[in-house]
Amino acid sequence: MIVQKGDKVNLDYELRDQNGEKVNLSEVEGKILLSYHPLAFTSVCTDQMRDLEIYHDELEKRGVTAFGMSVDAHPSKAVWGLSIGVKKTPLLADFNPKGVVAEELGIYIEKAGISARANVLIENGVVIWSKEYDKPERPDMKEVLEAIDNL
Repeated sequence: MIVQKGDKVNLDYELRDQNGEKVNLSEVEGKILLSYHPLAFTSVCTDQMRDLEIYHDELEKRGVTAFGMSVDAHPSKAVWGLSIGVKKTPLLADFNPKGVVAEELGIYIEKAGISARANVLIENGVVIWSKEYDKPERPDMKEVLEAIDNL
């Protein structure tokens, strides 16, 4: 079950982005949005990550750093990110160990080896908003912005 508002989560994980750069989530200041998608190179996941890119500046204005997340390896995230035009939004590989952050958030589907589709907003290691979506459902970024504005 996905983490809920008020749950504390461990973010002391070092992940690689699509450029191979290491990112430690616990060192990111302010609010962070972890936007999980099941797998790269799929249509709804592509739209979800493009939406993060489109809303990048709106999220930043609200003090939110957004990360596109999946259990794909960072080299595949690099090729995919380039192919879909994602440049400003870091695409993090929750790959080694596979799904460790997704598991922390309660969205890792071990049997399938993927994560659920979800958005989790965190501040100072505490969940302040979360939502899990059906696999074919594209998250509505206006809903995410509204949730941020209503905090």
